[in-house]
Amino acid sequence: MRNFNFFKMVILFMLFPVMIEAQETYLEEMFALPADSSTRFPLTNLEYRSPRKLKIALVLSGGGARGVAHLGVLKALEEHDIPLDLIVGSSIGSVVGGFYAAGYNSGELIRIFDDIDWNSVFTDQTQRTNLFWAQKSTPRKHFLELRFDGVIPYIPSSLSTGQKIFDIIYFHLLYANFQSANDFDNLRIPFRAVATDLVSGKRVVLSSGDLAEAISGSMAFPLLFSPVEWNGMWLADGGIRDNLPVDVALTNNADMVIAVDVTSPLRPPDQIKSPWQLADQVTSIMMQESTIESRNMADFLISPDLGEHGATDFTGFDSLVLLGYKAAIQKIDSIKNMIKIYEENIWGENSYFGRVSSVTLKSQYSPLPDTVMDNLSAISGRDLYLYDIYRDIEYFYESGKVANCYATIGGTPSRLFVEYHIEEYPVIENISLQSSTIPPDSLNAERLYELTEKQLDMNNLFDALDAILDELFRQGYSLARVADIRFNQFNNSLIITIDEGYINDIRIAGNRETKDSIILREMLLKRNSLFSSRQAIESIQNIYSTGLFDRVTLNVVRGKTGNSLIIRVKEKKYLMMRVGLNASLERKAKAFVELAEDNLFGREIKLSLMGMIGDLEREAEFKFYSVRLLNTLWTYRFSFYYQDRWDRYYRERSFLDEYFSIRRGLTFVLGQQIARLGSITAEFRWDNVSVHTTEPQFPYADHYKIRSIILRSNVDKRDQLPFPNKGIYNRWFWETGTKWILGGSVSFIRFHIALEGYYPLVRSLVYHVKARGGSGDLTVPFSEFFTMGGQNNFPGLYERELFGRRILALNNEIRYRFRWQVPVDMYMGAAFNIGAVWESTEAPIRQSDFLTSWNAFLAINSIFGPIKLSFSRLENVRNLLYFSVGYDF
Repeated sequence: MRNFNFFKMVILFMLFPVMIEAQETYLEEMFALPADSSTRFPLTNLEYRSPRKLKIALVLSGGGARGVAHLGVLKALEEHDIPLDLIVGSSIGSVVGGFYAAGYNSGELIRIFDDIDWNSVFTDQTQRTNLFWAQKSTPRKHFLELRFDGVIPYIPSSLSTGQKIFDIIYFHLLYANFQSANDFDNLRIPFRAVATDLVSGKRVVLSSGDLAEAISGSMAFPLLFSPVEWNGMWLADGGIRDNLPVDVALTNNADMVIAVDVTSPLRPPDQIKSPWQLADQVTSIMMQESTIESRNMADFLISPDLGEHGATDFTGFDSLVLLGYKAAIQKIDSIKNMIKIYEENIWGENSYFGRVSSVTLKSQYSPLPDTVMDNLSAISGRDLYLYDIYRDIEYFYESGKVANCYATIGGTPSRLFVEYHIEEYPVIENISLQSSTIPPDSLNAERLYELTEKQLDMNNLFDALDAILDELFRQGYSLARVADIRFNQFNNSLIITIDEGYINDIRIAGNRETKDSIILREMLLKRNSLFSSRQAIESIQNIYSTGLFDRVTLNVVRGKTGNSLIIRVKEKKYLMMRVGLNASLERKAKAFVELAEDNLFGREIKLSLMGMIGDLEREAEFKFYSVRLLNTLWTYRFSFYYQDRWDRYYRERSFLDEYFSIRRGLTFVLGQQIARLGSITAEFRWDNVSVHTTEPQFPYADHYKIRSIILRSNVDKRDQLPFPNKGIYNRWFWETGTKWILGGSVSFIRFHIALEGYYPLVRSLVYHVKARGGSGDLTVPFSEFFTMGGQNNFPGLYERELFGRRILALNNEIRYRFRWQVPVDMYMGAAFNIGAVWESTEAPIRQSDFLTSWNAFLAINSIFGPIKLSFSRLENVRNLLYFSVGYDF
């Protein structure tokens, strides 16, 4: 009996594990990771999945110049590998965020922002080098320009139309590594720009459309920049409604939000002087409450200590970047810890399954290397959690070699069998790169061809395609894209098609008066041609340089049939009045009023009626001209005029008397412009000239009927007026007067040449040299003599003190621009001049004929024109003091 009991105990002991296992729940489940099958590149006959990751959003506030600190924050996040999956920006935050989302890194952004002359972004004056000669030949003379909407004076809504800042944004975005193609989710990092609609008063979140215009609208601060018209809305600074739009990140499914707040503090009373400063103060007050709420909504708030640094003060650039960097560094460890916590809970509850008995891999093509097993979270002999399965599936997808993957679990909690089912990409035997125009050999495709005869790795494939697109963008093909990646299952080959970015249509919007042909003739981009970044930028500049528009933008709409370009323009008011003033110690005061139509019949034809009156001169002129004749570079000008003036008559540097001259006539000019450099023209001049005086010793009183033909050439590359920093200005003319045309009273021939250059030496220092010479025959009448003298002609002499039929002169000048932080440019300079005039061209040229003078001056480029004070010494003769205010006319 005792043996029998012992035998039963042995049997029970042996069956105990089986009995226990029979009581455990048997598991049999399949797990697939929530994945995203979307990709930046279109795939045919290929599947692609990327696992869902923690979505981290960066929100950048507005704050004007204080937004430079955003660059330092990005630098810190970059250095510590903090991933960003969404960027939201308001005002200056949209500029920084948009550029970063488009592919620039923090170092590149710091260089870009440091190179921008932020003080010049409020001026929309066209670069002078972009003008045709017909425009350069009518330089600014006025200090006041008033445009009319019908008969009502038109008052601009802002200091700037925003064209300059748009051009800067557009230029850099064209050369960014990632193009949005009208969808901001296509950027390297998805992006949202926040603006305010002035029509409805609502906040607007921009996620598609033209990226440059979206950014411009987000930072269009009232009174400083005109609002951006966008689909019936008037977009203005996003900070008006929401300066720190954290909730935008949350509504776009961000798991974690890092907010950077550089909001400007309220201004003290002494900094509320201008209208835009007042508007800034009102806006800052309005945004306070919403900004406080947004700060509390962010997971992490980075607030650089920028003190009282003003929103319009772009000085101290490096220190602002550093302050942003330091503020972010202080948060880095906390951000990393939070990311780890979020990632541990990203897939919900981490269920426990039991203990792993075995792990196997099932591959479609070939066994995976043993090293794969070493990187798995599911390990034989260890506990198994749901996150272990998800991490392993994520690991397979991240390798880039797996098209699909799922896991099955079987067994009981004490003995689990884990099996991963993997569908790998095949080995690629051949890769074909196809493009319409650009040779594939020029596309930096070496990395792509290295993928042949290897298992397809999507990571390497996408990197190789990014390198190709980077090269295309570098070459200026900003609309280039990968149109298709097609896998041929029969021969295991990849056919990759590149769309270089052809233009299939060009449309114009916003031109109510201007004819389409006037705009299209300035376009370098044409239908059925490749889009070029350089040509796009030049086209915008060309159209804006016509002076017909307040704003010019170029939008690209990518559709199923190709790329359409939309040229959007905002027309100016073309009826205007200009007023100018000039006063000097020598010529006293004068003023003019001009009434002009700037776009007659919508064909860029200019019509002008000008009247000038002064103490010593009067003038009236009717002018009719066009910058370009049809689609050619020909130009013409027709004018009637009347002029009279008093001048002083000198002999041997002594004043004798005054003489009075009257000139009535007309001119007709027809010529060919040489691109935007200069022109070659032929002119016909009809002048009736009278010269009167009461001085019996004055031998030139007479009446002339001048009928002459002039051949003239000009090359003008000066960058600005009235104080150029660089460029040349060379011109010559040959004129013949005749008695045989329409009753001319005198025949003569004369020739004149002037060579002038401005050369920057070091920062703020410019060397200016001018050499000129002219000669005429003995029949040249007094009214056509060459003259020398005056503050800007030959200091030391009075205006027109010397005259004759032959002239030689050389002027050398050094000019320095003060680098003070003042609203106007201030200059000082010195000059040495040498020259001579001969009444007879048969007179010998002797060294004693030449006069020399020295000159020193101070000048200010004011809103009324240049203000200039000069002291000159004519060697062995006299000292002269000059003072003048206003533009020359």
